[in-house]
Amino acid sequence: AHLEGQTDPDFQVVVAIDGSTDGTADMLAGLDLPYDLKWVDTRCDGYGLAVARNLGILAADGRAVAILDDDSFPRPDFVREHKRSVRRGVITGGPREPAEAGNTRMLWKMAELAKLPREVPMAIPELRREWPNAYLIENNICMLRDDFIGMGLFSERLKMYGYIGQEFFGRAEFLGIKYQYNHGAGLLHHGEFAGDNGLSTRRKEKETRVADFLRPSLMRPHHYRAQVAWAEARVDGREVAMPGYRAHAIANAPILAARMLAAAAKRRIRRVLKP
Repeated sequence: AHLEGQTDPDFQVVVAIDGSTDGTADMLAGLDLPYDLKWVDTRCDGYGLAVARNLGILAADGRAVAILDDDSFPRPDFVREHKRSVRRGVITGGPREPAEAGNTRMLWKMAELAKLPREVPMAIPELRREWPNAYLIENNICMLRDDFIGMGLFSERLKMYGYIGQEFFGRAEFLGIKYQYNHGAGLLHHGEFAGDNGLSTRRKEKETRVADFLRPSLMRPHHYRAQVAWAEARVDGREVAMPGYRAHAIANAPILAARMLAAAAKRRIRRVLKP
């Protein structure tokens, strides 16, 4: 209903089936919808979010692609606003309003993003400096399809929670991609749905801690350049070898552990001193 109620009815939906075992493809095949629909299947057993998004982007027939996770429902102007505001070399983000009134953390994040100027493309370092609490999220972003490919798609190197978005925006910053915020391209975001590809909140927290150690070794210039080459090869049907990262991660682990302990100590001190 959220898609059928769009104020701009000219769009295509590409469903990326990621680990579903409930007959999703058969259900989709039986639908009679007023918009174009196609689907792809990651055939992943584990966390295949980046794989799903990449398959969806590559399968899309349109000029621009908006990322919409399965726990999110677009507002009526979602399609119209993203189509209107999409620009070359720019990531356009939109609001993710929480469905649960008690989700104070998401409400705070959206309030901080709402402070951004309306549809003004900004360099990401400038954005982080001027609006340090503007937490960039890759669910509900829109780019030209060839820009997604040109910047390397989403990294499939670590199939775990707590890596994809951070690496994506870090690579965008490295490549000079800008970010703008469209306050009108909103969606309603639900919390953790049952299943969520098998990831409970507790498991997400565990995977995030592992990703915190591994992620810095993959967020380096030569890895960013390799990711771009990987995406270009994938479009052409070729395979390219990716540089290793484990040796660097192991060597860097003591430094990261010290930094994480120091950050945790600072948070505890702030809680104690808070009036």
